[in-house]
Formats: sequence, structure tokens, C-alpha cells
Amino acid sequence: MVLDGILVLLILAMAWRCVRTTDLFEAIIVFVGLGMMIALVWTRLQAPDVALAEAAIGAGLAGALLLANLRQLPEDSSAVRWRSSWLWWSLWGILGLALGFAVVSIQTTPVSLMPLVQAHLPESGVTHPVTAVLLNFRALDTALELAVLLWAWMAQRHLFEGNFKAFHSLQGGVLKTTVKMLFPLVVLIAVYLLWRGSSSPGGAFQSGAVLAAAWLMLWLAQLPGLNWQRLSLKVGLLGGVMVFFWVGLLGLFQGAGFMGYPADQAGGWILLIESVAALSIGLLLASMVLVSMPNFQEQSP
Repeated sequence: MVLDGILVLLILAMAWRCVRTTDLFEAIIVFVGLGMMIALVWTRLQAPDVALAEAAIGAGLAGALLLANLRQLPEDSSAVRWRSSWLWWSLWGILGLALGFAVVSIQTTPVSLMPLVQAHLPESGVTHPVTAVLLNFRALDTALELAVLLWAWMAQRHLFEGNFKAFHSLQGGVLKTTVKMLFPLVVLIAVYLLWRGSSSPGGAFQSGAVLAAAWLMLWLAQLPGLNWQRLSLKVGLLGGVMVFFWVGLLGLFQGAGFMGYPADQAGGWILLIESVAALSIGLLLASMVLVSMPNFQEQSP
């Protein structure tokens, strides 16, 4: 209880500081720290899948995108001003009261769908209940999450059109050698997270976030990695959504309904979906970070 109380106080304090500071750089750093604190809360709530996603995407990717975009703002935009009029304080007060009322109105009697999930788990093709929900029982929700990520990537490409440039390596042989040594290990971790998702916390989103980090390492070291002009790479960006809906249509033709899989084929289809989705998520996340990066140049001594 003491640890939980400290986490709650830290989250409230960091959230308040994030929205009240006039320094955008400080706000971003506090936002990243807030994401890590929220990941700890999810861990305390015994939801490691959500904790991994929050740490990798909510804090890591979002923080990188915010920092990259901050560098492209004019210098006079580095600070923001808050209105202190009675209207703003009234709106904050109304919002606080609404949130307080919502918390008080939460049903105290716990309602759990776990017995229903456990009863149908043998038909899902996996042994982890979270994976069964995300990729079988509520597969359409997960497919739409991938579609939203793809839409965000397309919107960002349009906003930063013409700004995607390579840059010289930040370091010399030390960075390149280190990346060459770490890259296979990072890819192995991504494959392990993907495979582990069928029976334990892990899965496509966590694996994709690790793959994105691996490709960003190659980019930073200016090593051969991703050629964003290749058709195969563009197909990989779309692959997660395309395969998800193709398999969903196949289930419809087999009489199991849209996004439904026959029990004897569910495991194989889920593995296919997760494998392609992890690759697609990794490419999308890496591309979203790279597109917003300014054109770094190596400084001569």
C-alpha cells in the first residue's frame, strides 16, 4: 500500500507539472517519466502486457516523436503561456468534479469476464487469455488498432513530406561495432517476445516495438538496414492490416464468421497474424520516428 500510494502521488505530481510548465522540453521529459510511472502501475495491477506497451510506445515512441518535433519548432515557440482567468479555472473545476463523480460511481462489485474467457480458451488456439481476447475473441478491435497506427503513419508522412533525409553517422567505429554486436540480440529478443505471447505476456506490439528499436540502431550507426524506397518495405508497412483482414475474410468464407477461426486452425492463423503484425508495427514505429527527425550532420572537429 505504501508503494501504491507513492506511485499515485508521483503520477499526480508529474501530470500536474507536465500540463503547467511553460518549458516544452521540460514538459516532454516529464511526460516520458509519467509514462514510465504508469507502466509501473500497470505492473502493480498484474497487467504486464499493458505495462510493456506503455513503456515502449506510450513513453518511448511518443517521447521520441515529441522531442524530434520540438527541434523543428521556432525558438520563440519553446515556451507556452497559460491563461489564469476565472473561465479556465472553472473549466478545470468542472472537469475535476466530473472525474471525481465518475470515480465514486464505479461499481464496487467486481465484474470479471475471466470465467467466460477460460471456458472458451481451448477453442482460441492459444493458452494465454490476453492473447486469446486480443486475437480471437475481440480480434476486430486489435485489427482496428493496427489500422489507426497505419493511418497515423500516413498522416505523418503527408505532414513531413520531403523532410525524410539520411544523415552522417553520429560516431565512428565504436558505435558501428556496438550496433553490429547488439542487433542480432535485439532481434532475438523480439522473436522471443512474439513467441512468448501465445502463452505468457508478450505479443506483436511488444515485439514490434523492439524491432523498431533495432532498426533505429542501424539508422543511427549508418549501417545497411532499411531502404524506404523499396516496394517490399512498403508492402511490409501495410502487411499487418492486410493479413489481419484477409484471415478475417477467410474465416467468414469457412463459416466461422468475420475474424473467426475454426478451432483446429486458430493457432496457426494467430501465429501468422502476429508474425506479420510484429514486422509491420516495427516498420511503422521506426518510420514514424525517422520521418520527424531533422537532418543531422556530423560535426567536424
